[in-house]
Amino acid sequence: MDIIRRNFFRLLRSGAFDESEQIEPMSAWKWQRVYQYAMMHGVAALLYQGIVRCQQQFFLQIPPSLMAQWEKTVSDIKQENVKNNLHITELFALMGRMQLRPVLLRGQGMSILYDTPLLHTPEGIDVFFPYETQGKKADQWAWDNGMNVDDNGNLTYEWQQTIVTHHHRLVRLSNHIHSRTLHSIVEKEFRESSPTFLTIDGMRIEQLSPTLTLLHMLLANTCHLLNDGVQLNLLVDLGVFLRKMGDKVDYVKLQSWIARLRMKNVVQLTGTLLIELFAFSREELPFMSGGKSNTQLVMEELFNQRPSYEWHFQQGNDIFVHTANSSAMFWQVRHTARYFRYYPTESTTNLFTSFAHSLSHIEE
Repeated sequence: MDIIRRNFFRLLRSGAFDESEQIEPMSAWKWQRVYQYAMMHGVAALLYQGIVRCQQQFFLQIPPSLMAQWEKTVSDIKQENVKNNLHITELFALMGRMQLRPVLLRGQGMSILYDTPLLHTPEGIDVFFPYETQGKKADQWAWDNGMNVDDNGNLTYEWQQTIVTHHHRLVRLSNHIHSRTLHSIVEKEFRESSPTFLTIDGMRIEQLSPTLTLLHMLLANTCHLLNDGVQLNLLVDLGVFLRKMGDKVDYVKLQSWIARLRMKNVVQLTGTLLIELFAFSREELPFMSGGKSNTQLVMEELFNQRPSYEWHFQQGNDIFVHTANSSAMFWQVRHTARYFRYYPTESTTNLFTSFAHSLSHIEE
């Protein structure tokens, strides 16, 4: 690992996990690269927190212009979080009056576990509806009251200048067998478990149970890994959750869910990344049931990702079908092949689903 990445992870560990780290000297250009990596992975505010904690170190010499840019980024993140918190309470109060049962996912629900909640990267508002009838009612309300409504798998719209997404499934898996299994797991958990709440701006808001939250986070990391590679803000969220809420998880139940979803290998990879990148101990990761995985492929792609949405098929002036970005398409194929061994049943259907989605761009 080169010096840029070493310092990147040292500042990230310091900012996210309050670790004591020693920073190495770097040029202005290399510090600019650290900032770019932080923006790429949605952890700019956390690295800034690491900079603040390490600011007395002699070798932490960041150009003033870059520090000003970084501070502006952090200020924007804080303002967005304040706005999201306000709109969450307003939206959930409104849905409560409609006799719905909205459940907050990720985002602001995770931020309260951080030492400085406003430094968590804002992600809009993700709302899960465990009951289909209520979900349809909420969707209809969104069509009537939201702006820029888009129903592309999950209903997304703009409300009070904030992006809101309705989820009828906890995670949309491409493998239909896994999707049905996950749906049955979620249904049973909601039937048999007492509601779990968090407090945002003085208002009690329902969230997933700790065990289901951990499964959801493992699935979110997995889906992003299969499509675009590791996203570090998701991995940091997982690490923070384990440090702050891990003792409330039923790991026997979680292991049974992992087995039913055939996720063992990809979960091992996720746990190994927490060990190698964030210095977690094996004892902090009870969901791991075997040895560490080889992370070389992940590390090669970590700072050189190509989003899967960069390519799709399109029909040209002739009768043949072309791709809008052939290099991105081949990247996606190679990427899926690389991670096939970690989650083969989902990787295969995920690639076919991507092709099917891309073919939908072809003009009739």
